[in-house]
Amino acid sequence: MIPFSEFKGIEVSGRNVMGLVHAFGQFKSIASQILLAEGIGQKGPDGMVEVQPEAWYPFDAFLRAFARASQHMGDSVLHQIGVSVMKNVEWLPSVKDVKSMMETMDAGYHLHHRKNGRPMWNSATGRLQEGIGHYKWKQRPDGAMEVESNNPYPCAFDKGMLFGGLRRLHAVGSVVHDETHPCRKRGHPSCVYVVKG
Repeated sequence: MIPFSEFKGIEVSGRNVMGLVHAFGQFKSIASQILLAEGIGQKGPDGMVEVQPEAWYPFDAFLRAFARASQHMGDSVLHQIGVSVMKNVEWLPSVKDVKSMMETMDAGYHLHHRKNGRPMWNSATGRLQEGIGHYKWKQRPDGAMEVESNNPYPCAFDKGMLFGGLRRLHAVGSVVHDETHPCRKRGHPSCVYVVKG
């Protein structure tokens, strides 16, 4: 199993972790086994994992849980985790449409992670702490948004997260992995998606 040791000292929001649990649906027992094996959450009276939305959990363990989830269920569950996370996470108040979602995505990503006990995005100063990668975007001439993800999350998760964002905004659109760019599944540090909505 990949150790993700470079992320020691970084934590992820319980809201993100809850997205993983919800994505497994009727297979919650598998999510419970995976998370508990990585030391995330507590075992409840029914034997299922209990995760607190306001709590913080080790990021390296969460990334290992993603790797296990992928081994058990494949990319489809990683995509669904991304969709589910976007239902659960706190959005910045300025998000009203697809463009404002893109403008705040990197800040929101850092807001849901913390380093040495402090959120990695400071809303008062607008400053980010480095260490978990980024989401960068630009608008194409045809109006579509191009998003580059260079972070440690799996490719299918990011695609699902972008699609989940469109859903949450009730935007009719699509998310396509741009195969003309490098991909994390092929050992590159980033992936590019085209978002239409």
